[in-house]
Amino acid sequence: MRIKDVMTKNPVTVDSETLIVDAQKIMKENNIRRLPVVDKGKLVGIVTLHDLLEASPSPATSLSVYELNYLLSKMKVKEIMKKNPVTLSPDTPFEEALRVGQEKKIGSFPVMDKGKLVGIATESDIVRFLTRALGLREEGTRITIEGLGSSLSELEKMIQIVNQHETIILSMISMPRPEKKDWIVVLRLKTNDPDPIVKAFKKAGFNVTYAAWFKCESGETS
Repeated sequence: MRIKDVMTKNPVTVDSETLIVDAQKIMKENNIRRLPVVDKGKLVGIVTLHDLLEASPSPATSLSVYELNYLLSKMKVKEIMKKNPVTLSPDTPFEEALRVGQEKKIGSFPVMDKGKLVGIATESDIVRFLTRALGLREEGTRITIEGLGSSLSELEKMIQIVNQHETIILSMISMPRPEKKDWIVVLRLKTNDPDPIVKAFKKAGFNVTYAAWFKCESGETS
């Protein structure tokens, strides 16, 4: 999946001359927390709700509350926006976007296509997609298998066993463990009775270390 599959298309924008109070109103009316800043068709920055709430016209303490409020009412987006924000292309893989966000500690990305703003993607958008992709909103069973090598035949055997039990794979995640020089696989299966599959895995020589049924409504295991 690509960023174009999870981004908000044609996002609401402001220009750099927009007053902060007006930007706050726009966010509230549209129930959003981020506004790309566009001047004459060119992306020049991004402003977040946090930026707006933290805005202060001056650190001076000699001004009265009324004077401070007056100055704040005259402040513009260009004074607090983050300039030259990190952007993504519509074809950026969502996992790459998540990595960049974590490394740079940013939670949103303007999406640019041939120099034009076409969308905005947030970390929340990506996490929601991952939630769906991993089947986390589906009732099912989580099975953890440890001590695997790097052979594809092991994964093929797992899938074969699941298919033999006529069970749907909601997701399969494989993770290397450099310290043990092996791999771990986490399966989420659409079944509330994992015992027959677990027994088949063990009979095939797999080291099953965890198996539990999850009920999504409560998030509890049984």
